[in-house]
Amino acid sequence: MGIVTILILLLALVPLALSGAGLVNVAVVPTATPTATAEVTPQPQATVPVPVATPEGTPAPKPSDAVDTGASVSVTPPSPPPAATPTASPQPGLWRVEGYVIDESGNPLKNVCVVVGPHGCQKFSPHTDAQGHYFLDVAATTVGTSFDFYFEMPGRETVWWHFTPAGPIEFNVALRPTS
Repeated sequence: MGIVTILILLLALVPLALSGAGLVNVAVVPTATPTATAEVTPQPQATVPVPVATPEGTPAPKPSDAVDTGASVSVTPPSPPPAATPTASPQPGLWRVEGYVIDESGNPLKNVCVVVGPHGCQKFSPHTDAQGHYFLDVAATTVGTSFDFYFEMPGRETVWWHFTPAGPIEFNVALRPTS
C-alpha cells in the first residue's frame, strides 16, 4: 500500500473518529445510483471543513450574561451624509444582521468593534461607521446556527448578544461608559 493510499484512508477516518468522540458532527449525504448502462464519469466533490465546537464549560468573555434580541434599543437612524454610497444588499442565500450602536445620550458611536465569536476584537472584525451603523451577512440556514456578537469599545461596557437568526434581523445597542 502506498503512502498516498494510507494518507487518504487516514483522512477519511479522522472525521468519523472525531464524530464518535462527540467532537464533530458528520452528516451522511445519500448518493444516487446510476440506473443507465452508460458509463458515468464521477464528479469531484468539495469537502467542507467542519468547525470544531467550543468545548462545553468554556467561559464567555465579559460580560457573562447575554442579552436577547428583545433588548434591542430603539434608534432613529441618522440621515446619511450627501456623499455616502448606499450599502449593497446581501447576496442570495444570506441574511443581513445590522443595527446601530449609540451612547447613553443617543449619539452614534463610531469605530465600535463588532466581535463575532470568542476571540475578541481583531483587525478584520467589523466596526461601526460614522453613523454608528454596522452590518454582517450570515448564511441563511434552517439548521438553527447560533451566534455570539460582542460590541466592544474602550471606556464602554461590553454588550454580549447571543441569538439564532431566523431571517434578516436588526439589533441596536446602547453602550454605557464603564464605571
